[in-house]
Amino acid sequence: MARESEAKTRVLVVDDDADARELLTMVLSQAGFEVDEAADGFAALTKVAHGRPDIVVTDLHMPGMHGLDLLHRIRRIHPDVPVILATGLETNDLCTSAESYGAVTCMVKPINVDELVWTIEMALAVRAGAALAGGAAG
Repeated sequence: MARESEAKTRVLVVDDDADARELLTMVLSQAGFEVDEAADGFAALTKVAHGRPDIVVTDLHMPGMHGLDLLHRIRRIHPDVPVILATGLETNDLCTSAESYGAVTCMVKPINVDELVWTIEMALAVRAGAALAGGAAG
């Protein structure tokens, strides 16, 4: 019964490609996450502002708002929310740039689901460790 009261990790999936977004939503739900989705960066920002996700997985190349722009704006609202970027194009410069701006990582599509789940779990563990360290210091 305790398991039912435990809150699931909330993942926000952002991708302008409906099929990719639905696939990620399905596999992450099956992996035990609570998944919300957004079709673009603007819808994602609205969701981030009104309900803090535990982690965001976003496409890098989207019309209207690029994934890096979304990353910057999420950082302003919730600086500690981990962001994982995904791209269909292997662009090492953009991925390196994304990581230097605070993305957890940049994954190349098609995304390996096991690798994504592991990356989400590691990012949340690192964030929890940082929160504990910050609480112990303060």
